[in-house]
Amino acid sequence: MRATTPGEAFLAAIAPVLEAVGSLPHARPDTDGESTAPKKQKARMLKCECATCGYTIRTARKWLEQAGAPICPIEDHGQMSHEPLDDDDSEDEGEEGG
Repeated sequence: MRATTPGEAFLAAIAPVLEAVGSLPHARPDTDGESTAPKKQKARMLKCECATCGYTIRTARKWLEQAGAPICPIEDHGQMSHEPLDDDDSEDEGEEGG
């Protein structure tokens, strides 16, 4: 993994600028490895794929739980496989509130 981290010279040079502009309307600059930005939203659409032909679609977890995996539109290919339904993911989404 590649990353650029601020050195002492940069931090000393940017300090007066940050003081002058005051509070920023977004996450603070990442100078210590921790971010104040909101957590990235997890994908809500799960991938379903036909094992026979590779046809893929994405559908909501709700429909996989209520109706099951979709059926491939090509005759005799049957029900598609899908990503696992992890209970932990659905609990996290409910806590985000949005």
